[in-house]
Amino acid sequence: MEINVDKDAILQALADAKVVKFGEFTLVSGEKSPIYVDLRQLPSYPQPFDTVTTGLAELAKSTGATVLAGMETAGIPLAAAMAIKLKKPMIYVRKKQKDYGTKSRIEGVVRPGDKIILVDDLMTRGTSKIDFIDAVKEAGYDVKDLAIVLDREQGGADELAKIGVKLHKLVTLKELLAYVLNKRLITSEQYNRVIDYLKK
Repeated sequence: MEINVDKDAILQALADAKVVKFGEFTLVSGEKSPIYVDLRQLPSYPQPFDTVTTGLAELAKSTGATVLAGMETAGIPLAAAMAIKLKKPMIYVRKKQKDYGTKSRIEGVVRPGDKIILVDDLMTRGTSKIDFIDAVKEAGYDVKDLAIVLDREQGGADELAKIGVKLHKLVTLKELLAYVLNKRLITSEQYNRVIDYLKK
C-alpha cells in the first residue's frame, strides 16, 4: 500500500513543538548525547500532535495492522490518537509487569488473528523496543511491525530486523537537523556537533 505522508509537514510540526534540545543528556541506553529529542511534549501542541499522529496512522494503515499497541509511556498518547483516526482498537504495553491484579504487561483486548503494530516516539539502539516486543510475544501474540516518529539511526532498525520486526519511521534525526538548520532554528555549530556525534 502506498504511504501518503507529507514529510515536510511532519518536520515543521516537530519544529513547531520545539522538540530538539541541545546540551548533555543521558539516553535510555545509558549513553551520553549532545542532543535530546523530547517527543513527550508533542501532545502539549495540538496542531503538531495532530499532524504527527496522522502521519503515524498512515504508516500503521500501510501494514494492515488491526490493533495499535502504545509503548509506555511516550507511545500511549500517540497510539490513542492513531486509534481514533483509524477507528481501530488500542492496547498498551507496560515497561514492567504489574505486581497486582492481572499482573499483566499488556492492557487491553487482543483477539485471535489480530495484527499488532507497536507504537513509540523514537529509537536509538533498539534495546528497550526489543524488551517490549518480547513482552508481547511472551503473552502469546505476534508482532512484526513497529512505528515511530523519529529514528536516530544508531543501529536500532538492524537490531529489530534480526528478530523479524520491520521499522516504520516518519523521519530521521538527520532529516530533522537539516530542516531546522535550513529554517535557521539552530546554528551550524550545533548541527555539526551532532552530526559528528552520530558518526561515532
